Amino acid sequence: MVPVTTPFELMSESLLPHTADRLVRRLSVRYLLVLVAVAALVGLDQVVVQPLLQHLGEFAPVINVAGRQRMLSQKLTKASLAFQAAPTQAERELRRVELRSTLDQWVAGHRALLEGDASIGIARIHTPEIDEQWHALQPHWQAMHDAAHRLTGLSATAADPDVAHLVTIVLEHERRYLPTMDGIVKLLEQAAAGEVTRLRLCALSIDSGVILLLLGLGSFVVRPATRAIASQVEQLEARVALRTEELDDANMALRREIAERERAEASQQHLAAQLAHASRITTMGHLTAGLAHELNQPLAAIANFAEASDVLLDQTDVDETQLRDHARQIQQAALRAGQIVRGMRNFVQPQRGSRNPLDLNALVREVIEFCRPEMSRRQVECESTLTSGPLVVAADRIQVQQVLVNLLQNAMDALEASPVHERRIEVRTTEADGFAQVDVVDNGPGVAAELVDAMFQPFHTTKANGLGIGLSISRSIVEQHLGRIWATSSVGAGAKFCFSLPCFHEYEHPRTETADSLCR
Repeated sequence: MVPVTTPFELMSESLLPHTADRLVRRLSVRYLLVLVAVAALVGLDQVVVQPLLQHLGEFAPVINVAGRQRMLSQKLTKASLAFQAAPTQAERELRRVELRSTLDQWVAGHRALLEGDASIGIARIHTPEIDEQWHALQPHWQAMHDAAHRLTGLSATAADPDVAHLVTIVLEHERRYLPTMDGIVKLLEQAAAGEVTRLRLCALSIDSGVILLLLGLGSFVVRPATRAIASQVEQLEARVALRTEELDDANMALRREIAERERAEASQQHLAAQLAHASRITTMGHLTAGLAHELNQPLAAIANFAEASDVLLDQTDVDETQLRDHARQIQQAALRAGQIVRGMRNFVQPQRGSRNPLDLNALVREVIEFCRPEMSRRQVECESTLTSGPLVVAADRIQVQQVLVNLLQNAMDALEASPVHERRIEVRTTEADGFAQVDVVDNGPGVAAELVDAMFQPFHTTKANGLGIGLSISRSIVEQHLGRIWATSSVGAGAKFCFSLPCFHEYEHPRTETADSLCR
C-alpha cells in the first residue's frame, strides 16, 4: 500500500513544509492508533474467544460420559438381577464376572466426572447447582456401589436371602439415582448453552469493534488526508502554473490508488471477520442443538423399555422372553444414541480431510437420515431417487456432507411459508458424461430467475437471520473437487439446486489430497 505520508511529504517540500509535516504527523499518529486498536482486538480474540471455544469443547465428552453412566447403572441393576436368578453355581460365577466388569466401568466413569480424567479427555465441570446434584447423588451411588461390591464378593453358594437383600438395595437406590443423574446431564447441557451465549457475545463485540475501527480509519485518516491533498493541489496550481497539469495528474493517481487499496483491505478484513464469526457460531449451534434434539428419541426409548422391564420384574410370573426383548430394545436404543453422538462429533470435530473413493448414494442416504429429525420437526417430507448401482466419486466425505446439508437446510427454509401438506423435498442422483450429479428439488415459492446467480455470492441472503455464506462455501468446496454447482428457479415454481463431481473412474491416477474441513 502507498504510505499515507508520501503525498504529504511531496507537498511539504514545496510551499508549506511546516504545516504539511504537522498534518503528516497527526494523521500518522491516528493511523497507528487505529492499527494498534485492531491488533489489540485480534489479540483479545486469541486471549478471550479461543479459550472459551476450547472450554466449550470440553462439554461434549463430559455429557457423553454422564449419559453413559445412566446406562451403566441400568446394566449394573440387570447384572445384579441376573446374578440372583442364576440357576447353577457355574452360571452364577459367570454373572459375577459380568457384574464386576460393569461395576468397574461405572466406578471409573463416576470418578472421571467428579475429578476429571485427562487420559480420556474428561474435564471436571462444576457449578454450585451441579455440585449440589452430585451431593444428592452420592448416597445412592455409594449404596449401589457397596451392595454391588458385596455381591461380587459372595461365593457361588451364598444364601439366597443375602443375595436378595443386596439386589433389593441396588434396585431401591437405582430408582433415585437415575432422576438425579438426569438432572446432572440437564445442568451440563444448560452450562454448555451458557458458554455458547458468552462465546457469541464476545465474538460479536470483537467484530463490532473491528468494524467501528475500520469506519474510524476512514473518518479520521483517509478523509482528512484526502482533504489535505486537495488543498495542497489547489495551492500548487495557484503558485506553480508550469507544473499544474503534472502535479494534478500525479495527485489524482495517488488518491485513486490509496482509496482503492484502502477499500480492498477494509473489505477483505470485514469479510474475514464475518466468515470466522459465522463459522464459529454455526458449528457451536449444531453441536448443542443437534445433540439435544437427536438424543431425545433413543433416550426416551431407553426410559420406556426400562420402565416396562421394571413392571415385568414386579410380576410374580416373569416373562423372560419379553424381558430379554426389552433389554435388547434398550441396548439398541443405547447403541443408537452412541451412533448419534459419534456422528455429530465426526461432523464437527477438527480434522484433516482427504479425498478418497466414496459412494455418493450412500452419502446422500446418510445425510438425509442425519437431517430427518429436523425435517420431522418442520413437517417436511423428503424422498430420494438414487441410481440403481453405486455412484463412486473421489471426494472429501465431510466437505461433501457439508454441501448437501447446506442445500437441504436451504430447501427446508424455503418451505416455511408453504402449507404443511405441500412441503416436499426430493433428492436425486444421476450419472452422465463421467460426472455424478445430485439434485435437491423443493416445491417452495422459488426465487426470481435474475437473483439465482447472486445467491452464490458471499454474504448474499434473503433470510432475516441468515449470514449468506452457506452457498458460497458450498461453491468453493465443489469447485475445489473439480465440479460445478448451479441452481434453477422461478417465482412460484420451487427451486432446484444441483452439483456435479467427477466420477472416480475418470481419474487416471487416483490421489489423496488433504484439505481443512469447513465444518469444525
